[in-house]
Amino acid sequence: MKEDDGFLFDHPPPGFLEDESFDEFVEKPAVAAASEDAGEEEEQVFQYDIMELLQASQIRPKTIQGLAKGERIAVAGMAQDSRKVQDGDLFICYKGMNEDGHAYARDAVDNGALVVLVSEPVLDIEDAVVIEVEDTHEAVIRMSKAFYGDPSAQMTVVGITGTNGKTTTSYLVRGILDELDHKTGVIGTIAYLAGDDKLNAEGEIWEAEEEDPCKFRPCSAPGKLAPYKGRYSINNTTPDALQLQQLQFGMLQVDSTACSMEVSSHALALGRTDGVDFDVAVFTNLTQDHLDFHGTMEEYREAKLKLFRGLHDPARHRAVVNLDDPSAHFFIDAVDPQIPVITYGMENEDADVFADNVELSLFETAVGMQSPVGDIGVVSPLLGRPNVSNMLAAAAVGVAVGANPDDIGVGLEQVEAVPGRFEMIDEGQPFAVIVDYAHTPDALERLLKAVREIGARRIITVFGCGGDRDRTKRPIMGKIAHELSDIVFVTMDNPRTEDLEQIIQDILEGFPEEIRNAHPDVRFNYLQDMWHLPRHEMEQCMNLQNKVRRYVCEERFFAIRCAIAMADEGDAVVIAGKGHEDYVEWNGGKYWFEDQAECRDALQKVSAVQESGIDTRNLPWKNADA
Repeated sequence: MKEDDGFLFDHPPPGFLEDESFDEFVEKPAVAAASEDAGEEEEQVFQYDIMELLQASQIRPKTIQGLAKGERIAVAGMAQDSRKVQDGDLFICYKGMNEDGHAYARDAVDNGALVVLVSEPVLDIEDAVVIEVEDTHEAVIRMSKAFYGDPSAQMTVVGITGTNGKTTTSYLVRGILDELDHKTGVIGTIAYLAGDDKLNAEGEIWEAEEEDPCKFRPCSAPGKLAPYKGRYSINNTTPDALQLQQLQFGMLQVDSTACSMEVSSHALALGRTDGVDFDVAVFTNLTQDHLDFHGTMEEYREAKLKLFRGLHDPARHRAVVNLDDPSAHFFIDAVDPQIPVITYGMENEDADVFADNVELSLFETAVGMQSPVGDIGVVSPLLGRPNVSNMLAAAAVGVAVGANPDDIGVGLEQVEAVPGRFEMIDEGQPFAVIVDYAHTPDALERLLKAVREIGARRIITVFGCGGDRDRTKRPIMGKIAHELSDIVFVTMDNPRTEDLEQIIQDILEGFPEEIRNAHPDVRFNYLQDMWHLPRHEMEQCMNLQNKVRRYVCEERFFAIRCAIAMADEGDAVVIAGKGHEDYVEWNGGKYWFEDQAECRDALQKVSAVQESGIDTRNLPWKNADA
């Protein structure tokens, strides 16, 4: 994009520079003075004169319609979704991957927008100011940053990118920053948080807008899906550029001083984070994911490198890199040579933060670390070797921000659990039940190896793959589940708009031929949900699946219960793929389904069945050793 004297566009509209409103460079939103009426103080409202906002954003529009010379119009907020426009807002017509905001300009004005920002002419807008710019994407970054006062510049911001480990690492980083007397916000896959408060995507304290019909239900029901209402959820790990400014501004409003933030490859590729000033950039690992979006692993890596290329201030910026990952050198080389790089690792002793002692169990993880600031000792309830790597990453961030070993250790130990990340479900049963978000080949492999390493007798795995996502990873995940599990249930995840049977067959392509073709004389494909078969063939199908200990059970409700009913003392039941998600996306709808709730219900019922004296070995799935 061409620049001229700090402005984006060459030719301002007539009278633009002569307007007196450009005499002053306004850096932060102006706050309307509070007035009193009958002794009551009105709520303070942020307002920003639109011409001053353009000046502060260093944007010269191509045209301005509906604004007389010298006329002042103050906008009270910004929005990209016409449904969320409030009176006095500036509406940005942003062209996204699936929607074009220009089509909703009229709706935005009807909902109260005073100003509409466009990159192409729009019709039928005569009752609002219409400002045309070359690129609304670049404009929204600059304007939202100016409107909300560049909130990331007023906080310590840690950005974490990588295929796996981002969420847990972000929570561990928060633990360390909190120990340093910060009030730390979190932006990531599970939630947007300011301290303990949940935020919506616009940076406001979240409140349910409707009643949750499932609030008092212990679990879902077989064959039925309840609507997902009145529950907290977010759409993107890393929100759009405007929402990022709103979120971090919202954090400042409740006195947050730091932000631990997951940075997805989508967000980096689409420029969502271009307006965020990161103090520390963290790379966890790089394995296959999101190739449906990026196309190749090289493009996927290139997107993540963008976070590190944005570091330029040696006095403030730091990079943290996992030296165990084969791609580490790409990230180290991407950093300006003057920027300090702190490396970490479990395997590479050259790492700055190195795990020289690791003790794993089903109850806790003990880690001894060497670091440039001294030895760090941690005893954490987070289980498994992948969490050791996450703790090392967070410890390296602690080193980067100047924490001492005691603060780092205590901060790490403060994090007792991360929802849906190697989460243990305990109802007093003599075997482990673990819920985890693992939805990539590498994450599933790391998870199952970690479960084996902490001493599981048998691993019973329940997993599926999401629809409308990278199909190439499905057979890879099927192969991993087969090779690293004793018993496997292939089931649904989030089918979205894809055919569930096809998703499952894609997964089964990863099973070895001796499993897929184990019964060539049978007239039907035995690796399918038995409910697709005539009644007289159902039992035969189940018996054939029993012989190979590989099951297809499309309803996740039943798959979880069958897996838990098969478990004996010392086993581990692994429910993978959804983790913290308490919903299922299917056929364009969103419905309540929570792995944790299903597991607890199943454990309670199986316990009751066993206590009744019923021999579970006589049930259809036959509880024999694999």
